[in-house]
Amino acid sequence: MSRRRKLKSKSYEIEIESLSHEGRGISHMDNKVIFTRGALPGEKVIASRTLSRAKYEEADVTEILEPSSDRIEPKCSVYGICGGCSFQHLSSENQINAKQDWLQSAFKGQAKVEPKEWLKPMQIGSWGYRRKARLGVRYVAKKERVLVGFRERKSSFVTVMSRCEVLHPSLGDNLELLSECIERLSIKEHIPQIEVAIAEKDTILILRHLQPLTNKDEEVLSDFAQKLQITWYLQSGGLDTIKPLTKSVQLTYSIPDHSIEMSFLPNDFTQVNFELNKKMINLAIDLLELDEQDNVIDLFCGLGNFTLPISKYVNKVVGIEGDRGLVERAKENAEVNNISNAFFYKSDLFEDVSGFEWFRGQNYNKALIDPARTGAIEIVDLLPKLNVERLVYVSCNPATLARDTARLIDLGFYLENAGVMDMFPQTAHVESIALFTRKK
Repeated sequence: MSRRRKLKSKSYEIEIESLSHEGRGISHMDNKVIFTRGALPGEKVIASRTLSRAKYEEADVTEILEPSSDRIEPKCSVYGICGGCSFQHLSSENQINAKQDWLQSAFKGQAKVEPKEWLKPMQIGSWGYRRKARLGVRYVAKKERVLVGFRERKSSFVTVMSRCEVLHPSLGDNLELLSECIERLSIKEHIPQIEVAIAEKDTILILRHLQPLTNKDEEVLSDFAQKLQITWYLQSGGLDTIKPLTKSVQLTYSIPDHSIEMSFLPNDFTQVNFELNKKMINLAIDLLELDEQDNVIDLFCGLGNFTLPISKYVNKVVGIEGDRGLVERAKENAEVNNISNAFFYKSDLFEDVSGFEWFRGQNYNKALIDPARTGAIEIVDLLPKLNVERLVYVSCNPATLARDTARLIDLGFYLENAGVMDMFPQTAHVESIALFTRKK
């Protein structure tokens, strides 16, 4: 059996030409592209190679010889080690400008088009925003210490961190206390991770445990729940094993501009940035130009995050989602909010949907799509069949948005507006929104 050859150490002195879509500096040397993590355009740096391929190499900055005027001091003491952030060396304003450039480049490269008008980049607070996360847990026997935090970059090791600047402060300020709690458990070696779900009023931590908890362990968790002001849930196996340690909590977030309160379960998908989410919903509604005659379809609707606010301004809105649990929660949220013109259906949108009642013979003059990173290339072909004239597409991946844009243009749509939204500050993640129109 062949063994992978160990990569020989190599350092280079390079000048950074531009930023890649992952936020790494781009330069060229010996007919190869060099992607350098932690470098900014215009800088001269010394970098150490971490990966070598036929056409490109990857490297990490080891010394900055000539810094960019855009470079700032990272706020976090473990930045560069922790894999949770990748952009703290660039100001928030320059981060969002870079993301807009990446979206523009994707449109030009894949769809050969630009929007008629660029939307102003959308930003909110850059720190303490993150309400959903998966934290690694590791008991280090040599140090007799439990580590709780994000994984190290390109590693399974847990970062040694006492606080996190991007996690919501209810947890981000209390990582040391959380580590102390796990250290006191008899099964501390058998705790691999903690799922975080922070609502507006409650913080839920789902403790993944590979061995049963003792009565004493449960007492320890209960004591620390009061200190941390959190509620413990336990997970011994798959998602169906998640249960509260003592009592369940009703998690909620509000959309006050539209008088909506959303309930969700700890393991449900929700946006990580509640404040940005509120602004995103408002923008989507403005772009759709809703009125009481509209029939709207919301594809990949989840809990009804967009569907229920839209319902306030239209004749009818239909939400389609592939996860049965999310569909049930969406229906419950509609009922609790006294909404009677929103209807939800469970459908796999990547299969033939022509026989479903929500599709067969129906007309929707407006639509919203909010797919996963893989995009919605199979779904956009449905839109002309439903007579959609105005579409808002929310995307978490510029590459698949640009690919789907090319298909939408083939189908007779026009790209009117587009812009980026800083859902994940301090990272290279790009959330974007685009408006398309189509004449019958």
